[in-house]
Amino acid sequence: MSDANGTSLPDRQSIIFGSGLFGFGLLGGALLFLLLSGLGIWLLPFSATAQVAVLLHTAIGLLLLIPIAIWLFRHWWISRMSPWRLRKFCAYAGFWTLALNAASGLLLSWEAFFSLNINHLADRIHLWSGLAAVPFVAVHVFPGVKKAATNGMEQLAALENGELKAARRRMWAIAGGTAGVLVATVVVAGAVYRTPNLSTARLPKGYQLPYGKDPFAPSLATTESGKPVAAEVLASSQSCGASGCHHTIYDEARASAHTWASQDVAFQAVQAAMIKEEGAPAARYCAGCHDPVSLLSAYKDASTGIEAPGFKEGDSCVVCHSMLKVDVQGNGNYVFAPPTAYLFEYGQGRLREAVTHFLIRAYPWQHDRDYNLTLADNPVSCASCHKQFINKQINHVGWVQLQNQYDEWRTGKWNAAADHSQRLHCQQCHMYLVKAPGGAADPYDHSIGLGQQVHNHWFAAANQWMPTMLHSYDAAGQVQRVNAWLKGRVVVPAIAKVWPKGPVIPIKVLGPATANPGERIELRAVVTNNKAGHDFATGPLDLIRAWVELRVRDANGNVVFHSGELTPENHIEKGTIVIRSIGVSATGEQIRRHHLWNYVGTVFKRSIPPGYSDMYNYEFTVPKNVHGPLQVTALLCYRKANQYFMDFVFPGRMLKSPITNLSSSTATIDVAQRGAGKAAVQIKASAGFRSTGAKGEK
Repeated sequence: MSDANGTSLPDRQSIIFGSGLFGFGLLGGALLFLLLSGLGIWLLPFSATAQVAVLLHTAIGLLLLIPIAIWLFRHWWISRMSPWRLRKFCAYAGFWTLALNAASGLLLSWEAFFSLNINHLADRIHLWSGLAAVPFVAVHVFPGVKKAATNGMEQLAALENGELKAARRRMWAIAGGTAGVLVATVVVAGAVYRTPNLSTARLPKGYQLPYGKDPFAPSLATTESGKPVAAEVLASSQSCGASGCHHTIYDEARASAHTWASQDVAFQAVQAAMIKEEGAPAARYCAGCHDPVSLLSAYKDASTGIEAPGFKEGDSCVVCHSMLKVDVQGNGNYVFAPPTAYLFEYGQGRLREAVTHFLIRAYPWQHDRDYNLTLADNPVSCASCHKQFINKQINHVGWVQLQNQYDEWRTGKWNAAADHSQRLHCQQCHMYLVKAPGGAADPYDHSIGLGQQVHNHWFAAANQWMPTMLHSYDAAGQVQRVNAWLKGRVVVPAIAKVWPKGPVIPIKVLGPATANPGERIELRAVVTNNKAGHDFATGPLDLIRAWVELRVRDANGNVVFHSGELTPENHIEKGTIVIRSIGVSATGEQIRRHHLWNYVGTVFKRSIPPGYSDMYNYEFTVPKNVHGPLQVTALLCYRKANQYFMDFVFPGRMLKSPITNLSSSTATIDVAQRGAGKAAVQIKASAGFRSTGAKGEK
């Protein structure tokens, strides 16, 4: 090997005189930039500059693969016969650590472009192999200039001391300049880029503040800054599905009550009535849970918010997963912390979207912090909305507790069991684990050890009416899931050892084995809260109706006794055992249409805590000429809204809330002789637990 003057060079030195694309100056400068940018990505806080570094780091790394491979092969070919010394050992060690670094970097780039998430082990290997290569490369590249009086060749010695030094200086000047230009590119690009400030927004002109300076009052929901947030931040759930990362969970959530919480026609009807009576700002009371996008972006003022961006997202992905903290006081008492935007996150166009999604996958740490699942996995996150009260701000009288699923669970058997292995929390039931479709689990679930399982986001609960009414996404599927859930047909393997089998709320009818004609007998219906984590029924009990329908038929199929049938107007017949509450206004009027701003107290409540039973007694006289045996059937019926409310929401249309039979039971009573006739009906309730007397719909 020789230099430009034809002078022979030692093999190990000849590579220094290489120039152009395959010269060590350019390649070494690019490698130095990869080292510096990698350290920056690892150590510097999240910023536009750091994200530009990720993009350029990836681009340079990919572009460098072939040139550096050619350069290393040439270098090895020239130096392969040199004697084994420390420099040569470091050369081989540096090569293999760099090879590992390149392979892991290539894998990470592929995953960031085409997969759901990067492999965190590969990410650690990429970081530490890059750091491990530094000392090996340094020892090999930075040797002291030795005297080269080899074999008595004075010309080579002069070259070592003169021209070789100058060549090294040129090489390092090119390397330093290359690295400097690339670093400067990152810094300038990061400084030029302007992240849109969407974390705060101004209140619209004329925005009313009758409840004080808090723009979200009387709701207890707020933002980290206490100021409105741009709607683009709150209403970006679609991007969660479009990215390819969470599309299954996004589609599940689209079918859930959380998504259509604001569109819900029942909610809209109640809200419109509240605005009419109390003024538009009063509707913010409901919005913290039903319509947080409109509330937190300050659209919730002169209208019901149906024109606000994200109205159809309801409790959007971003709202639920960006809560900074919650308070178990309820009424939407949470603090929303706007997520930090990635480059081009709120821009338009497929290229910008692709860059954003690449960055989130390749550089996910800020995304993980913003959408931390620690709080979402805690039952307290449910408490902020699944616990409600009315205070003097709303009813102008005083504080009244309303629905309170959280405390029902907190004080009930599923949280208070002495054996911790027998305890269950909200997410284990309502977000039970399902197998990831296609074996591709959500990256978050990987991080908490769920393997190839994900938490379902259907939130199958008790609303089997609204999906069909709204024609919402996957309405038929959601209704099917809700009914299966209500009837206890869903098997959850993860909690199967703890959760009882069978119906959620089984009913058992009890009666005598035999009866004589004309005899007065007693029947009992026992209803048990077997599997629900909270009271049955729960939620807005002024709306919900759960009741026992009981029929006794003779051998010919004739009804000789009944209770719990519906009137022609679809009301529950008078005297039926109904599981519900009765709230009243300040004037003593019963609250039947969910006008909660008038609610000042509860005069009746029947519900069954977890693990408890309620028993209802029925007495009737067996007809003298009845044809036996008698067949007794008891059904536990459930509908989401009473008929008074349905007539209020849909005046003149006679629409009915669908009824689901949660469970049933039968019994047979033998009769001594046969005849004909019908029994007189008499019903009474017995106190199995909190039985406070029979209350019918009327």
